[in-house]
Amino acid sequence: MPDKIKIKSRVLTKPQKVTLKYIKPFFVGLFEGDGCISTQKTSTLKSSPVLTLELKHLPENISMLKQISGFIGGHVSKGRQGNRLFVKWRAVSKADVANCLKMFKKYPLLTSRKRLQLEHLQRCDLNTEWEFHLKTRDQRYDKQEEMVEIEKKSFVIPPYFGPWLSGFIEAEGCFHSQSGFGFSISRNTDWYILNAIKTYFDSHHKLSVHRRTNRRYSSTHYVIQMGGFKVISLIIAHFKQYPLLGYKDVSFKAFCKYGTFEFSRKPNSKVLKRRKLKRADSSDSPCPL
Repeated sequence: MPDKIKIKSRVLTKPQKVTLKYIKPFFVGLFEGDGCISTQKTSTLKSSPVLTLELKHLPENISMLKQISGFIGGHVSKGRQGNRLFVKWRAVSKADVANCLKMFKKYPLLTSRKRLQLEHLQRCDLNTEWEFHLKTRDQRYDKQEEMVEIEKKSFVIPPYFGPWLSGFIEAEGCFHSQSGFGFSISRNTDWYILNAIKTYFDSHHKLSVHRRTNRRYSSTHYVIQMGGFKVISLIIAHFKQYPLLGYKDVSFKAFCKYGTFEFSRKPNSKVLKRRKLKRADSSDSPCPL
């Protein structure tokens, strides 16, 4: 496995305004973390595309999804599954789905699972019979391992990675300020995505590996935990330029508030210390770890 991957473009400038130009790649990253590309059966036994994005029911997440809906379309609703409350963004109409697919062409999906979901949707678009979907849906991820192996060797961080990453971290990232001041993120199967994030933040931390198995499939789960003055400084600078838009922004601000950077007087030494023993992510915060 290569230790470094190519970064096609990264220029830290002034903070991004929340415009359509920013929302689109941010949404793609968010969607890759918590979204799903699927199909539904119509009354004429045809398959029809559906894009969904589901988050924990929190005011900041509701506000973010409504903001996204205002820019790119789709419908926002609230729901409950047992005791779990959630807020869902959904694109069903031909116009909204077409707009999203056009967006995925301009800002291509990066994670293997979403790319394979999109490929299956495109095949179903060529053959809209519902039976075709039923016969082929179980083979959607057959090429995932092969795709990941290719990306491990050839993945290049695209120019839109900055806003994409903020959206992805909105879905998958976690800030810590209790058991060590740092940041962590995890992902099933897609080693190359975490390695790209590691490279982007100039981190030398190691990825930990776990094996997950359930009734349907088994996968390798990767986790990276990052800390230290240099890396955390880059992470904070990143979010000042590419802001978080949902509840994770609350976590990030608490992370910054309860931690403090201090330079050691010793030569060539930089120390990151905690000011208070308090988690940046509260107990009701959605965290994938």
